[in-house]
Amino acid sequence: MKVVMLEMELEQLKMDVPLIFQYCVTDGDFRYYTRFSSKEVFNVFWESIEPSASRLIYWTMAQRTQDVPTPIPHRKHPLIDEFFMFLCRVATGLHERTMSTIFKVSKSTVSRVIVTWTSYLFLVLGSLPLWMTKEQVQSTMPDKFKLYCPEVRVIIDCTEIRCETPSSLSLQSETFSNYKNHTTFKGLIGISPCGAITFVSKLYTGSISDIEITRKSQLLQLLEPGDGVMADKGFLIGKMLSDVGATLIIPPLKKSAQLSAEDTHKTQEIARLRVLVERAIRRVKEYHIWDTLVPLTMTGSVNELWSICCIMSNYQGPLDVKGHV
Repeated sequence: MKVVMLEMELEQLKMDVPLIFQYCVTDGDFRYYTRFSSKEVFNVFWESIEPSASRLIYWTMAQRTQDVPTPIPHRKHPLIDEFFMFLCRVATGLHERTMSTIFKVSKSTVSRVIVTWTSYLFLVLGSLPLWMTKEQVQSTMPDKFKLYCPEVRVIIDCTEIRCETPSSLSLQSETFSNYKNHTTFKGLIGISPCGAITFVSKLYTGSISDIEITRKSQLLQLLEPGDGVMADKGFLIGKMLSDVGATLIIPPLKKSAQLSAEDTHKTQEIARLRVLVERAIRRVKEYHIWDTLVPLTMTGSVNELWSICCIMSNYQGPLDVKGHV
């Protein structure tokens, strides 16, 4: 009888512990389920958003009440588990039906929580000053950059995520990417030499060119005279950069059948440094929500989710490129 009572007490204790701490015990668990680098980093992030998150009202309730003051709703799970539910969707790619089983709530509740947290995190993280000042870039610049391109302010590249094919032929044409041979959304990402993502454009339809996305993305408005922008050879944006006093840093183009020894060395070094932005993009795409085609039903929130993943990837720590950062 005593054993049964102890087992019941143990089960009750487990029920009182937030679900996130039942699944996430080690730093490895936190990396898998949340993409934060450790429990300590997760806690720092959570403590910074908890005061404002505690006043959240569900998206559907906000829609019904509009401007009428609404009391904070009763929650079926601790607030931290709602955040965990959002992370399970984004970081691990779990589907809503699976999460409804894990969290023991209806699928509609899962959907409501995810939509609410998407809007909230986009608002909070979007208010952070991502773009680094010249002084910040210089003070955090690795020695390799100081040696080969000390004027670089940002390293840019485009990336694409595949989406469902629209039924409309005109939309198919707009979203079709020749590079991916599929319908996609395309975005521009910029990082500082230290590896932190400092610029995230909104997503555009996949047919847009690198030149046009740079023009539309508002990046040019952030640049100052003397800034260097590192990119690959496909970014033929030298003229638009010169208009704002910035310069394009790309591997030297061939002027003869063979590059000179100096140009060959410069090409190799720029390529090694530019790989940082590819690593940063890979981190963003390791949020498993991007593993499958983005459904057209997600079009309204895809920009918010993309921005959240880009910004939260900065909490994973240094890119750890040996000899560079």
